[in-house]
Amino acid sequence: MSRNISGPTDSARPPAYEFYREAQQPIGFSFDAQRLMWVLDGPLISAIEVMHDIKYDPNIATEPYGDKTTSTTTWHSVSQSPLTEPKISSVIVHIDSLEDWEVQWLEIHRFCHDPEENGEDPEEFLFGELPDYDSDSDEEEEPHLLRCCRVNRPRKKGETLLVKASGAYLTIHDYVSAVHPWLMDRREDIFGAEGDLLKNEPLAAGTKLMISGLPDEVHFYTVENWRRSMLGETVKIDFPDRRSAWDRPTDWSFLPALTNPS
Repeated sequence: MSRNISGPTDSARPPAYEFYREAQQPIGFSFDAQRLMWVLDGPLISAIEVMHDIKYDPNIATEPYGDKTTSTTTWHSVSQSPLTEPKISSVIVHIDSLEDWEVQWLEIHRFCHDPEENGEDPEEFLFGELPDYDSDSDEEEEPHLLRCCRVNRPRKKGETLLVKASGAYLTIHDYVSAVHPWLMDRREDIFGAEGDLLKNEPLAAGTKLMISGLPDEVHFYTVENWRRSMLGETVKIDFPDRRSAWDRPTDWSFLPALTNPS
């Protein structure tokens, strides 16, 4: 399901982000968008800081994205910069971990319990029919796993958000003012998808996640991994749910550094 962020229509406006992707033409975040430090926490005015450059330097102070007084809120000058280069009129955003959550959960829990071996225990695990079964996206085996380890299957958590420009092109503020509250509304699910899927344990409530990714694809990183990646270090990612673990060099200068790592 998409939430429509309305805006004016004008044939002279730039094309949508998807146009460039489908045409395999290069497109990425603008310089100013790469200066953002964005955390999945709190209201927009306190969730973003602006770095001096596109690389995080702990020795250089950041600037607040928003400044609120008793009567008005003033946004940083980068707020009106284009989100991407080249400019776009809209983008459809999705949350990578939520789209993968159900599939990964099934891979981990598919063989946890067997009614024939363990007996029936609907509180612990449950098999049955999917009322919204989709032959194109759901597994063919029946009955389907509906609950395991006392937790319901995270059914169809993937969702997209259509963000449109409020003016001649999509600005940084058009984007973050729509995407941040959308992510915050899904914060509980995000913590579940980013947590330990084997034990059905979400991330601890106090975990601070940094937002990064691509204009159309949101990813999350712990503060430690975000800092290390921004400093050009190799990030070690260990999944407690045993899905996988790998070392990957992270030169993300082409991505926006979205969050306040303090």
